[in-house]
Amino acid sequence: MEPEQTNTENLFQNYLTLKEILETGLAGAAATADLREAKGFLIEVQNHFRGLKLRREDREELYNRLQEAFAAVNKKIEDERLDFELTAWSDYSELKEEVTRVTLLAAAPENSREAWDGLIGIQNRLRASKLLREHRDELYDLVQVAFTGIKTRREKEHRDYELESEQNYKRLKLLVDKGLSQAEESHEYKETREFLKKIQSEFKGIKLVHEQREELYARLQTAFDILGKRVDDFFRYKKKNWEVKMQFTLSRFSADIFELQQAVNKDQAYLDELEDHLGILRSAGKEQEALLGVEARISSTRRDMDRKRQQILELELEKDELTKRLEEPED
Repeated sequence: MEPEQTNTENLFQNYLTLKEILETGLAGAAATADLREAKGFLIEVQNHFRGLKLRREDREELYNRLQEAFAAVNKKIEDERLDFELTAWSDYSELKEEVTRVTLLAAAPENSREAWDGLIGIQNRLRASKLLREHRDELYDLVQVAFTGIKTRREKEHRDYELESEQNYKRLKLLVDKGLSQAEESHEYKETREFLKKIQSEFKGIKLVHEQREELYARLQTAFDILGKRVDDFFRYKKKNWEVKMQFTLSRFSADIFELQQAVNKDQAYLDELEDHLGILRSAGKEQEALLGVEARISSTRRDMDRKRQQILELELEKDELTKRLEEPED
């Protein structure tokens, strides 16, 4: 066989081989929805052109087809990029406005909870939104600054609360200790009762750590109990000064009412937690058994609160009746 004929056949075989590779690459690029993957198919085909001998017209035919495919994929990639940028700018504008609003909200201490929830919502939206990297970084930084501001303020408020609570605890402890000593030793029952009531009123609205409040209030209640027993003993054996004993009973009513009201407040806080928890379980689609358990605790807590409120009403009625008797003029 002549060398020229052999060379022609080789060139034609190269053409057929490359054409098959091109057809496979074009089919692969057309079949995938991932434009980057499609471009990869075309680049792989392009690599086969290097060093492969072809007739000029064959190379131009195949290369032109490849370039047309490149142009189509690149146009789609560019269109996709433009669509992404338009969406990204729109999302950025909307989110920037919301971040600005919540950041201003976070600057006010009374809005901390609302702002905190708003910032969490924005974080979730940032994860789901299409954004340019610089826009995402900018908004994330603004959100983190707002979070840090709220955390710092809360930490300061907590430190201030603890400091004020400790100061209040020390002051009230001196009063409670003094009241307990008078309840144990003084024979001025009426004055001692008034002093204990005065201490009791100091608890209202004052900042105290929960454990410290319970400790001091338990000691104050002990003072009431001790004084009550001494007054009972006094009237049991001395049979006089009925008014003092009745005044002490009023004080005991007040103490019981206060204690029951504290218990109701505590139950209400617990009930709020249970109802929040029930809402979370329902939202999460938990099983009925889990829901029934929480609902049972809610019902039990409500019954306890109703019973305590009824006790308060009964005590207040007894207190009012006794007050009227004490206010009646002497015959």
